[in-house]
Amino acid sequence: MAAGSGAASAHGARSSSAALEASLDRRFQGVSNTMESIQGLSTWCIENKKYHGLIVRYWMKWLKKSDSNHRLNLFYLANDVIQNCKRKNAIIFRSAFADVLPNAAQFIRDGKVRRSVERIFSIWEERSVYPEEVIAQFKAGMNKKEKEREKPKEKEKEATIAKAPSNTKAALKSKIVAEFTPQSLLEQLSRYKRAAAEEELREKQLGAPRVDLCSPEALKRLKDKAEGNKFAKDFEENSQKLQEFVGFLEKELKSGPPLLDALRNADIFYETQYKEVKIVANAYNAFANRVASLKRKLDSLKSTLPGPEDSPIPSPSEDAPSPTGSDSPYLGLGPSRAQVDPELDGKAMDDGEGPNRDAEDMDMSEEEAEGA
Repeated sequence: MAAGSGAASAHGARSSSAALEASLDRRFQGVSNTMESIQGLSTWCIENKKYHGLIVRYWMKWLKKSDSNHRLNLFYLANDVIQNCKRKNAIIFRSAFADVLPNAAQFIRDGKVRRSVERIFSIWEERSVYPEEVIAQFKAGMNKKEKEREKPKEKEKEATIAKAPSNTKAALKSKIVAEFTPQSLLEQLSRYKRAAAEEELREKQLGAPRVDLCSPEALKRLKDKAEGNKFAKDFEENSQKLQEFVGFLEKELKSGPPLLDALRNADIFYETQYKEVKIVANAYNAFANRVASLKRKLDSLKSTLPGPEDSPIPSPSEDAPSPTGSDSPYLGLGPSRAQVDPELDGKAMDDGEGPNRDAEDMDMSEEEAEGA
């Protein structure tokens, strides 16, 4: 009997689990974007908090299978559960959803849905539902998927460029270099900077909306028709401002591709300029190396030349007196210098007198001598 009752209980547990899974499939598939549907399913999930792991797993399952609009419905559902679970003693849902949200964010591809999900993340950050670093992980998951989608496009573009004939690429490159003007790039960058500043200003002007569109509690606080009309008016004003802001962003998105093209052209232009400058710089470096090599050779030859101390005529010391008369080192160096007598009268030398007259006296005859 005990074995039979155990088998029956196991069978009952399996049946109950299968029924719960079927119910989750039906509920997550059928949730709509109305407040009643989202709040109703949120309340049911919180009441069944003991199955939080299974509930979050099936939420993720249907997020993967659904289209963009239904994924937004599921994110609204998760938002309602996460914000209300603490008050109803089911905060375990926050940690359970935190484990899957970075992966779930990667499936958000549509632009409008993406903005709505980013708004949900911002509300969580403002209300400290999750720490800032956890919110950053959710946003990073969304951006990661966006980058992964861009990579195949970039690879496809690179492959297309690679297939083009080399002469066509060279001609295109030459055209870009010839037509590029730095002033045009500066103007485009200035326009982008002004647009970014205007975008930041508009975003600040929007500020925090007076109507919390993601919280069902805001509707519960409405007491009469006057408050309802005020809520509707605020809703319309916020909606109008957001639409204008979205229109501005869409307009700015169109200016993005031309700026990217200009930046790519600038990259080609300055890369070409850099290569040319590098060639000139290398030529000057080679010339400087040759000059340095020649200087080394000249220095080597200079070391073999005789120095001042090796001169055949030694230089006098600095305090030596100037040479005079026969002390001159130049006496005896030549025939004309050897015959010069400093005591002779220069005029006598010029008239041919002096020693020659003595020679004439020596030639006189004896009679002339006696007569004298």
